[in-house]
Amino acid sequence: MDGAVESQDAESAQRELDRVGGFSDGVFAVAITLLVLNIEVPQLSGDEKLTTALDDLVPDVISYFIAFAVIGLFWYGHHKAWSSLRGTTPRLVWSNLLLLSLIALMPFTTALMGSYNDQSIAIALYAANVGLAGLADSRVDRVAFAAGLTMPVGAGQRRAQLLTGRFRALIFFGSIPIAFISPTLGQLSWLALLLLPWVGRRTLAAQGDSR
Repeated sequence: MDGAVESQDAESAQRELDRVGGFSDGVFAVAITLLVLNIEVPQLSGDEKLTTALDDLVPDVISYFIAFAVIGLFWYGHHKAWSSLRGTTPRLVWSNLLLLSLIALMPFTTALMGSYNDQSIAIALYAANVGLAGLADSRVDRVAFAAGLTMPVGAGQRRAQLLTGRFRALIFFGSIPIAFISPTLGQLSWLALLLLPWVGRRTLAAQGDSR
């Protein structure tokens, strides 16, 4: 009898996990699809050339690919983390909704950045959006670890995952003052994201050394 109850509880937990995961995937998919709507087909007027109109779209296209990569990375990390969970809690669900609300906001801040790519405030708002999303993503990990909902992982791997999330947020928050000096430099500073795998490896190595 106890085995049957435990089996039902496990099935219920899995269904809830699948529903929250499916909803999350839907939000990511909609957000990443809405990005392309910021790129409108040029409407030529008078003697305007198509090449000139296409040149005007370059900032929007650049912003699209930046935002696509950012949301894609968030989705990939979320997908990996969610696939390792064994259940949910109300706190985890609300933490996940906070993350999704910030992901859903990205098409707007992306459009702002594409339309006003030479304005510091536009770059800063996008960076703040992504930075806050990074903190929310890290919070989801912390809540899952604290509740014991994840598959067993080593202390080093857990620390590397949390530190990588915080470093990602730090990169975008750090780019905000840079953007007010130069919008272009602010955006270029996001290339520091390429260091994230190195940060993870160094954290794992340090954890191994401490044992």
